[in-house]
Amino acid sequence: MEEKKAGFGLRLMKVLLSILVPAVFLLLLIALFLKLAGLNPVDEAKNLLFGGSSGSSAQLSGGSSAVSDQIVSLKQQVAAQQSTIKQLQSDSVSKSDQISQLNTQLKQAQADASQKSSTASKQSQTARQAVYAQTYRNMDPAKAAAIFEKLPTNQAAEYINMLDDKTKAAILQNMSADKAAALTPLLQASSSAPAAANAGGTGTSSTSAGSYP
Repeated sequence: MEEKKAGFGLRLMKVLLSILVPAVFLLLLIALFLKLAGLNPVDEAKNLLFGGSSGSSAQLSGGSSAVSDQIVSLKQQVAAQQSTIKQLQSDSVSKSDQISQLNTQLKQAQADASQKSSTASKQSQTARQAVYAQTYRNMDPAKAAAIFEKLPTNQAAEYINMLDDKTKAAILQNMSADKAAALTPLLQASSSAPAAANAGGTGTSSTSAGSYP
């Protein structure tokens, strides 16, 4: 029994040696050829064993590069949008300044128009005063008094105050006592009426009662 086991073990060892010895010899020959070809047998063995892992690393590297490119593109888009926003804000400020300038110009134009209107009104008032002063100055005081008698007291005072003091006195002398008394508190000293009257000319005017003012 023991002899059979020993014989079986020897046969198994012979079989293994017959397989391993040629395999080792083949590996040595391959390593020798790789050396002669200028290649590192160890590196080639690693590449042979871990080639799939290297491919996966390459794929991961490629994916990472694509993500990096997308990030760069997004940053560029954000920068472009920020630039557009700044430009729009600048345009808005510029338009606001233009509107402010236009409003200022409009207010100035309105002020100028108001001033011109006021000046024209004053000139018109001065011209009218000159006409009244010249007319009543050259009119018979009695006829002028008859005209003022028919006017309401306030209106009569408004017109008579356009005249020079000498003309006022002459007209008041020809009024009724009641009318003259009512007008007297409303009279104002005249400083420009004589000059206005003289500027209007020295012509005479003959008018019947009730034609003036």
